[in-house]
Amino acid sequence: MFTPPPSPSPPKLNFQQPAGGYFDHATDDAVSPISHSLPETKRVTAQRTKWAVLAVPLVLVLITLTTRYLTHPAALDVLSGSRGLNSWSPTSLTDWRPHKRHPSPQNLAIASSSSNIAFPTAPPSSAAALPAATSIPPTLNASTQSVPLIPSVAPTLPSPFPQAFDTPLEANFSTVGCQNFFTNMTNSDALNSCRSFSLLLQSSQAFNNQAQSNLTALNAILWATCNTDPSQQTCSSNMAWFASTLQSVCSTELSAGNVLTAQTLQALQAFDMMYTAGCLPDQSSNAYCFVDAAHATNPSDLYFFQLPLGISLPNNTTPSCSSCTKSLMALYAQSLENAAKGTLAYLEKTYSSGQKVAVAQCGASYAQALTATSGAVGRETWIAAVSLPAMLLTWVMLSLVP
Repeated sequence: MFTPPPSPSPPKLNFQQPAGGYFDHATDDAVSPISHSLPETKRVTAQRTKWAVLAVPLVLVLITLTTRYLTHPAALDVLSGSRGLNSWSPTSLTDWRPHKRHPSPQNLAIASSSSNIAFPTAPPSSAAALPAATSIPPTLNASTQSVPLIPSVAPTLPSPFPQAFDTPLEANFSTVGCQNFFTNMTNSDALNSCRSFSLLLQSSQAFNNQAQSNLTALNAILWATCNTDPSQQTCSSNMAWFASTLQSVCSTELSAGNVLTAQTLQALQAFDMMYTAGCLPDQSSNAYCFVDAAHATNPSDLYFFQLPLGISLPNNTTPSCSSCTKSLMALYAQSLENAAKGTLAYLEKTYSSGQKVAVAQCGASYAQALTATSGAVGRETWIAAVSLPAMLLTWVMLSLVP
């Protein structure tokens, strides 16, 4: 009888659980531990989401704050009325504190109808009365006169004192509101008491045809434009209000290219820049630079004072290469370098061509060329310089989360 061999022993199974998983006894295959790690993945994702929710708002706040600082820092107020002429210096441009809102003009009120505008009157003066006035002598040859120094005490002012818009307004106004605005503005103490150098230079026949031919009278007029009552800060606010109201009330005329409204807006917006330019002293002689320019036989130096009004230099301009014109161009360049885009819109359009004329006549170092980072371009570069590290910091924070 045949006896079958004994059955082989069943294979020995290895029940040692592999790291991170287990065996499927039906197939002897290791099973992936993914299903067991799902809760851990969700936890990590939740942590990343939490950090992102916290970090992104912080970055946005940082970007907003840097934009606020750089759009209008306090350094841009070196030309404002809160700083006197003598206090202006390049070192003040390092002040990057947040800019405070300019005070509103005193006693300004606008009626509901654009054709009936209530203009402010000049604030009552707390200072002593202005010096007595004398009439402007007949036209003289300015080049034959000696250049007077900046008065150390209040000079005798000419009478009548030159006023802007001293000739009849013959503009073809399209709206009654705009016409009434000009009528009221030109008779307003808030405008006339500020003795705007920009408006005198642009629209005063007495200033351009008479005063510039008499250096003594011109010297007194410039002193009066630099020492106004109300203060220069109040006058700056008043001019800003007039400019804003003009843009609203005379929008039809501006759109149609009305010359009077366009030029008046330019002069109002250039008030601060022109105030500083008109009061600029000749450091070597302590005379007003504008008086120096009027004294010259060649009027070319006078043309440089019109650049902030958007008036380019004539083709035949040949500057005398004086230290005054060099200082004036340096003032323009530094103002443009530190001003936000559009703040000095008219000067932005005329400076480069004026700089080329000055350099061609007086040498490469006479007038500074504007850099590519001036104005708003520089501001955007600063914003990018601050924002990019903030975004990188956010990315690093999220990457370090386990």
